Amino acid sequence: MTWFIALRYLLSHLRQTTVCIAGVTISVVMYVAMSAMMQGFSDKFIIETVESSGHVTIYDEFRETRTQILEKYYKDTNPVVEVVGVKPKDKIRQIKNPGGLIAAIRRMPGVVEAAPLVQGDITATYGTKTYSMLVHGVDPEREVRVTTIGTKVTKGAFDRLKKTADGIVLGRGVARTLGINIDDSITLTSPSGGKTVGKVVGIFDTGVTPVDYGRGYMLINHAQTLLNKKNIINEIVIRLDDYQKAREVATQIEAMCGYKTYSWQEANENFLKIFKVQAVITNVITGALLIVAAFGVLNILIMAVLERVNDIAILKSFGFSRGDITLIYVLQGMVIGLIGATTGLVIGKITVELLRALPIQVEGLVRSEGLLMSESREMYLSAFIAALVVTIGASVYPARRAARYDPVEVIRGAH
Repeated sequence: MTWFIALRYLLSHLRQTTVCIAGVTISVVMYVAMSAMMQGFSDKFIIETVESSGHVTIYDEFRETRTQILEKYYKDTNPVVEVVGVKPKDKIRQIKNPGGLIAAIRRMPGVVEAAPLVQGDITATYGTKTYSMLVHGVDPEREVRVTTIGTKVTKGAFDRLKKTADGIVLGRGVARTLGINIDDSITLTSPSGGKTVGKVVGIFDTGVTPVDYGRGYMLINHAQTLLNKKNIINEIVIRLDDYQKAREVATQIEAMCGYKTYSWQEANENFLKIFKVQAVITNVITGALLIVAAFGVLNILIMAVLERVNDIAILKSFGFSRGDITLIYVLQGMVIGLIGATTGLVIGKITVELLRALPIQVEGLVRSEGLLMSESREMYLSAFIAALVVTIGASVYPARRAARYDPVEVIRGAH
């Protein structure tokens, strides 16, 4: 009976009910569209960055846990002394016994592959143009197993590094800035004085601007010669079977070898903080839209209560309890929420597909040929639950107000 009365009240004021449902629908559509857009942007950056740079990286630097000067003059293990301006010792930074360390890492559970790497800053010159970039000296066969860089080559081929003396694979942004193409020759110079003429054997495009505009790849021994780091390995890149386990694996490896070891989360911590801020902003905006829709539901239900005071009195005189009256108005809010949320999810899905199909070229931190949209079951479920909770919550006050009316006072006209 309460369901029948609730639906009857909604249908008797169809225009107001439609406005309420439309408000909830629009809020849910905006929630879905904005969440999909923000999540798509972050997913693109994270996936492409992680896959093109590895899940875990070991660097040629020990984690400082001791202060030798303090230990020499103070026997207390926790002296309240700060030493500043200490001149570091001049020494060649490198990972010692990289082959043995890589073999040990490969035996660890969850590790798919590990590859040696030497890197350093170089200047590329083509005609009158110069460009500073980072060169990665790699073993091409291992590199394509720890990263996806081989699949991102759009011109030439990554394995041509093995067949070409001083061959180099450049990012799309580097090639675009210098105005060079495949098989062109460029002059490469390092700060240590190394210099060579490299041949462009490939151009890659990851879609991540910092990578495409700041990196090139050479054969490891060619890069070592150019950077004056003969037989030196200063990084080891590791791929896992699950990139979400990168933090714990990095901690294990650092404890084993002592070298600073960073997961992809630590290496990209600044960018991940930006994405968290974006998520907060998205939730605030969409939450505000849902609250506005809730106020619409609240207002219309209050007006409905005021218009039906006599009806409420009659229902109570027929034996309806306060709980029954409360339930009638809560059910109205629930129906508005269910219809609005369901309609919003359907239109939201259509909106996501339409936005994804728009031919808009996006280029910033990441690059794509259209708007980046990412969907998940959790996103749709949270939108549905949030809309339902807000609309039901908005119906509680008018429902309790209706339940408080005394039928005797209403009949006397004292309401």
